[in-house]
Amino acid sequence: MAKSDREIFESFLFDMIEGRHELVAAVLSNDVVWHLPLFAKQPPMAGRDAVLRFLSAGPEGIYEPGSLRIQPVGLAAEDGFASCLATITATTANGMPYENSYGFFARIRDGKLIEVWELVDGVTFQEQLRARPEG
Repeated sequence: MAKSDREIFESFLFDMIEGRHELVAAVLSNDVVWHLPLFAKQPPMAGRDAVLRFLSAGPEGIYEPGSLRIQPVGLAAEDGFASCLATITATTANGMPYENSYGFFARIRDGKLIEVWELVDGVTFQEQLRARPEG
């Protein structure tokens, strides 16, 4: 039985955050378009290979390996569109706790994500990454 768009999107989010890139690759279309948060000031990435490189290298040096976790607050999918408001937590590379709100939005066609938007509070993101442990 085929998975619903909601099941595909929810699995994608957990697989992406927890670094299961082979499972993420399976649900990305070959020509997927990924929109980065606005503070990145970069054009969207195009193509599964580019997105997978970004997802593999993105957390490197920012977070302690294996520490990223996602907790969906609300998740919905209907008519090929999916959205999720979530809290992402981690430990930064310098040992500090990280917690921020994220929004993910996607268009899904034939069981594949064809477009993804990632939104995050950029100020909170940058402040927490600059934080240094006391001592």
